[in-house]
Formats: sequence, structure tokens, C-alpha cells
Amino acid sequence: MIFRSTVGVVFLLVSHLSALTGQEIMELPDEIRKEMKFLVGDWTFEAKEDGKETTGRYSTRWASGGTCLTMTFRSDRHDSTGLSSWDPASREIVEIWTGPATGRLELRYRVLSDKVWEGTSTLSGIDGQVSHGKIRVEKTGEDSFRYTERTGDKTWDIENQRITRSGAGKNPHAKELAAFVGNWETKLPSGGKRLWTIDWSPRKDFLNNQLTNLDSEGNTAWTINGMLGWDEGMEQVTNWCVGGNGARFHFVWRKLDSETWEAVSESGKATWKFTPMGDKLSVVVNGNEMLYEKQ
Repeated sequence: MIFRSTVGVVFLLVSHLSALTGQEIMELPDEIRKEMKFLVGDWTFEAKEDGKETTGRYSTRWASGGTCLTMTFRSDRHDSTGLSSWDPASREIVEIWTGPATGRLELRYRVLSDKVWEGTSTLSGIDGQVSHGKIRVEKTGEDSFRYTERTGDKTWDIENQRITRSGAGKNPHAKELAAFVGNWETKLPSGGKRLWTIDWSPRKDFLNNQLTNLDSEGNTAWTINGMLGWDEGMEQVTNWCVGGNGARFHFVWRKLDSETWEAVSESGKATWKFTPMGDKLSVVVNGNEMLYEKQ
């Protein structure tokens, strides 16, 4: 859950995993997926590196396919990227970190309980020297954990705190987005229906939304699940989505006027316009309007 290592290794590993077929990639055990999921998000940290105090940010995301994590570690000295995956042979969570500061770092964890991971570290320094050590992760709360490492003469003591969005007030457009909350339905020319269900997440930091297309027999043709919220990095309202086939994509939203929002795809080639009107919702796609009614 740290950093360092030879530049490029992580990206080669990610590419290799992404290229494998579903049969070749072993599914993560449920308990391991749950443990790895704990790390997903953005964190700030206060640390002592070899006794010297430092601060920074740590971020973790699922890679495409959800079989491994991609991680970044940023401080005044470190700018490092990592990959975390499951080793079914040794039954360990394995992290490989790369970065220009110190060399290649491999961390291997065994999950001892729902609070503690422990394991070993191997550091291949930029001077060619190899050293070994021990590591420990201890969850100190739902949104905090402590990481300690002793590798050769290197030491790390890190207190990590999750960056949480405490409520809709964090989103400058929260009140306006509330107009989308509800169960919406429109009839299709084919005789089927399209359903859009939108509701606040428990902390009201984003809107859960599910789009479902039903054929004329009432069978599900396809689904898209998303979460609509404020992206601090892009400073944009964003809808992050996963299709029923596992494809991942996102749409950036912006306010056109007092009533209408425009959503643009990642490629910039597809555009939608959304206008909430009380118990009706207008959705214009490529110039064609679909009118949803609140149920």
C-alpha cells in the first residue's frame, strides 16, 4: 500500500491482465474482494519516512474487469504507481509499486482478520541492492488505516484517512440534481419501455441511477448502472456507468441554462440534453426527444 519501483512494470502487468480472457483470469475470492474494496477511494496521509515527517495523497481504483487495483502515491518526494492483485497459489494479496525515488517494491500480504493484514516486502533499490522486510496494515476505522513497513534500513509509518464527501453540500449542483430523483418511464416505438430509476446515495454525495430497456414482452434487453456526482479532479458533474455487459464509461455533465443539462460521452461524439419539468423529464438524443413521466 505504498509505492516505489521500476517504471513501466505496473503498466505492463495491467495490459497483460486486461488482455487475458475471462477463462484465464481467476475470479477474486469474495472475502479478498471485500478486503481490497476497502482501499478503493482517495486518501490523505501523514507519515514518517525513515523518521522524517511527510504528508501526501493515496488513491486506489479498480482496473478494467475488476480483477486488480491500480494505485497512486503522491508526496513531496514520491510520485509512484502500483498494481494490487491476488496470487491464488500463495493466497496473498500482492502489490508491485513503481516510481523514480527508490526502486522496485513488492509487497505480499496475508489477510489475518477483518482488521489486520501482515506480510513481507522486497525492495530492489536503484543501486541494485535487494533488501527484505515486514509490513502490516491495520484498519483503525471505516475510513482509516495504519501502514507500517520495515525493509532493510528503510522505515515507514503511515496514518491514512479516507477523503469522504460528507453530503450533498459538497456538490455545488446538489439542489439542482435533486430534480432528477424519482422513477421515470417512457414508452418505445417498438412497444417496449425504458425505465430510469434515480435516488440519492446514503450520504447524498451522488445519485445512484439505473437505466433499463424492456422489450415488448417485458423482458430486459439491456441495463446501465451509474452514479452521478461531482468529480473534484475534473471539477465537473460526472455520471460513471457500468453496462450489463461489464463495459465501463462515463459522461461529463454541464449546465446549459437554468433548466437544461448537457451530457457528453468520453469520446465527445455523443451528446444528450436533460430537462426536468416536475413530473416529466425531457431527454433529447441526436435531436430526437424522449419524454419520461414520473411514476
